[in-house]
Amino acid sequence: MKSSKKLNLPLTFRAEIVQPILEAVAAGNSCAVVGIGSVGKSNLLRFLQEEAVQQHYLGEAVPDYLFVYVDVNKILKPSLWGLFELTLHQLLMALTDRGVEQKLLDTIDLLHQKSTVPRIQPIVLRYLDRAIRMTSHQLGLIPVFLIDEFDELCRTMPPQGFAALRALRDEYKYRLMYVVATRLELRRLREDALDIEPFEELVSPRTFYPGPYSQADAEFMLKRLEARHGQPLPKKVTKAMLEATGGHPGLLREGYDLARQRPDDFLTVLENSPHVQDECQRIWLSLSSAEQQAMLLLTNGEAVPAEQTEVVARLRRKGLVDGPWAASSPVFSRLFAAYIQQVHPQQIRSEVGKHIHVDRKRNIISVNGLEMRKLTRLEYRLMAYLEERRGELCTYDELAQQLYPDDMSLDGNGVSDTRLHSLVKRLRRQIEPNPREPRYIVTVRGRGLYLVDQ
Repeated sequence: MKSSKKLNLPLTFRAEIVQPILEAVAAGNSCAVVGIGSVGKSNLLRFLQEEAVQQHYLGEAVPDYLFVYVDVNKILKPSLWGLFELTLHQLLMALTDRGVEQKLLDTIDLLHQKSTVPRIQPIVLRYLDRAIRMTSHQLGLIPVFLIDEFDELCRTMPPQGFAALRALRDEYKYRLMYVVATRLELRRLREDALDIEPFEELVSPRTFYPGPYSQADAEFMLKRLEARHGQPLPKKVTKAMLEATGGHPGLLREGYDLARQRPDDFLTVLENSPHVQDECQRIWLSLSSAEQQAMLLLTNGEAVPAEQTEVVARLRRKGLVDGPWAASSPVFSRLFAAYIQQVHPQQIRSEVGKHIHVDRKRNIISVNGLEMRKLTRLEYRLMAYLEERRGELCTYDELAQQLYPDDMSLDGNGVSDTRLHSLVKRLRRQIEPNPREPRYIVTVRGRGLYLVDQ
């Protein structure tokens, strides 16, 4: 089987996801890659860089493209400047590898050096823009930025950063694309979706979900592990391990290590392995509340309500439902099904009946009978006020007057929205099952908050 040069993977590796990504690129479209924990997103993006892979999928158009891998983990400072400096640096590296003329490399290298000077840092976007223009106009290349590990930066980057990324793309239209890899969908990484809307609407319409390996890829990766360690597994053990792990890359690696050490009882050891529990937890935490609920129902053989049909379809796209090794349960992996049953046995039912209670005599908030004793005075006051007006919209002005009466100016502009948003975030971390998808405290964009009426 023909393989790419650097990663030594077959050209058909992850074909079900590589093909649509490169089809989107060929059409001039950006896209998002959203993958559950340890599913191999970074490996996938690096695979897209391989010349043989591009030749396989793009054919004669390959010379037109310049794939630029931008690993946000390499950022010098988690900031807008940090992202643009790193992108400029990686563009220079990609052009160097491409073997373009030294004069142009020297020009872009000088731009990069200038971008690191503190007093010039605020205009680094201008230097990146110039470098892209040279790449596009002088070399006739189409840059495709493969932005990896974008989650944390997406959470913290100022809104103008997303607008700038969108503006760059709009400037070059179909001659500049982004492929952005995260664990969660972009809209789930920001509390206010408006912050990222210009960029999110560019990449999210084409979202691809790399899930567990296909049967062919799982068997290939397992053989590679066997060759690396010089220890092939018996066929019976191999079959049992693939069924247990469901072809999930992280679980597969852990499964092989235990299977070669303890082939007779490796399944029992695997289910109780702390590493397996960690991997399963990463998968679980990457799911939305609705997805978690559907997984709980499926794991326990219960009917999924009709209104959750689309949720199950999304789980199937992520590779978590059905698959070549799903047997007694629709869940893709026996290990993940066991994790859900062991760790989340009480969450089978919906959130109906869950409630928040305010004990005003003792100044204590309870959620589902559990007292929240670590709330600050302000967090308690906010929760008590929302509960008092349960189901009613509390505007930001009303909240500011209630919580910060001494800071309000005569015109009502004495408390910033940022101050209120920070308080709400802290409170949600305490009381919400998933703070990024709040069940209880709901934001009405640009207006205020309300506590769900139960």
